Amino acid sequence: MSSSTREDASPADAAATAAMIAELVERGRAAHPDIAPPAGLDPFFAARADAARRSADPGSRAADLYLVAACAAGDPVAVARIDAQLPGVVRPALARLGLPASDDDEIVQRVRVALMVADGDGGRGIAGYSGRGDLRAYLRAVAVRLALRRLEREEGPSASEEDEVLAMLPAADDSPEQRLLKHRCRGEIRTAFGVGLAALSARERTILRQHYVDALTIDQLGRLHGVHRATCARWIEAARAGLLRQVRRHLRDALGFDDRELESVIGLVRSQLDLSLSRLLPRSR
Repeated sequence: MSSSTREDASPADAAATAAMIAELVERGRAAHPDIAPPAGLDPFFAARADAARRSADPGSRAADLYLVAACAAGDPVAVARIDAQLPGVVRPALARLGLPASDDDEIVQRVRVALMVADGDGGRGIAGYSGRGDLRAYLRAVAVRLALRRLEREEGPSASEEDEVLAMLPAADDSPEQRLLKHRCRGEIRTAFGVGLAALSARERTILRQHYVDALTIDQLGRLHGVHRATCARWIEAARAGLLRQVRRHLRDALGFDDRELESVIGLVRSQLDLSLSRLLPRSR
């Protein structure tokens, strides 16, 4: 009986999935009526439909996915539309990371190459967009990742220093599940920190930098900012909480973790937050 039920349910599930994909495709076409449907559109949506459906705004994800699918297929209108977004998305993120404005054009160009220039097989990096999060957030994350790589080359950190910052080396008491989790997310945590720092306000980044990089105590910060030490302590805690929220959001969107896995990763991040902030925040110039 149960086997028959599963067999009966399978066509219904397939029909529901097909209807959901068709709806998302139609929403995407409605958002970009001047862009012809690219080849392979349905499989592209099918691979990302569940993430789009579970987002807070499926209609917006559908529009983003349609645009990305067309860009990945080389549609000139879609390529130009995403390209036009890059400066407005990338430059504010770079400014918040503390990079000089003179570097903006180079990073924007690197994002263009990474996402929209076809490789030897004709593939484009933009096809890596999953639909879990907003397209602008995805573009921002790519820019932050490239900017951090540039900073690493300029500052020359050793591999052991990076492992210390990310605290991703297996500990003796790690379970096999924890080791696997660390391996899966080690490549995204640094980017998540960069995205999170870029999302903080100028005052939040300043107070974190002064506390963790310049090593000012809350008493010294209170005198510097003309407020009570308890106010500075609240500022620091609020900035830390805001950073962790951004890190959580990025890791959820980038890696597609379930709640249990995400909480485990955030536990790792939280346990090494002070060390990571002291390493990753830009120093006073």
